[in-house]
Amino acid sequence: MKKIKILGLGLATAFLLNACSTAAVSYTDGKATQEKQGAALTLGLDREDFENAADTMIQSMLRDPAFANIRPGQRKVIAIGRIVNDTPQRIDTDRMISKITIALRKSGKFVLTTAVAAGGAKDSMSHDVRSLRDNDEFNQNTIAKKGTLVSPDFSLAGKIRQDTVKLPNGKIQAEYFFHLTVTDLTSGLAYWEDEQTVSKTGSSKSVTW
Repeated sequence: MKKIKILGLGLATAFLLNACSTAAVSYTDGKATQEKQGAALTLGLDREDFENAADTMIQSMLRDPAFANIRPGQRKVIAIGRIVNDTPQRIDTDRMISKITIALRKSGKFVLTTAVAAGGAKDSMSHDVRSLRDNDEFNQNTIAKKGTLVSPDFSLAGKIRQDTVKLPNGKIQAEYFFHLTVTDLTSGLAYWEDEQTVSKTGSSKSVTW
């Protein structure tokens, strides 16, 4: 009986190891050579992917000549535009955008407006408190006056796109494209844009969600 249990345990362990190796996912260079660049947690997008893409784009934007010379006392106001999730995955795009806007604010060059954003204000209170005008229950001297909201100088918009293909060796390659653009709202001109690509390869048993 003891030998049977040991044999069963050995077979189960071998099965699990084989399943893990079969479903192993790696980062690649995205080229035909499929050069591996380290192990990946999943064929889909994970926290590390968002953080790496955000960090790279933050540095790209802050080093760009359009913004490199902004002094801390001359901070520009930036609003969040439309962020499109063009993938089959349910992605919380706020995760990456929040990391970017926090870093931009900490740089001393930008400040985020929550009163204006694509799809409506990120925080409606700036508008809600103004609805209290002429309400006798509130001291009108404490209500925000007309003409005090600050219009944004720039908007940050972007898209996350996914391409998935089956390779000749039967594996699956998933490529994710993070594209962001900063537009000057006075002229409508794009002052900065960048795209970061994440390439992953896994077995046909791997999934991207």
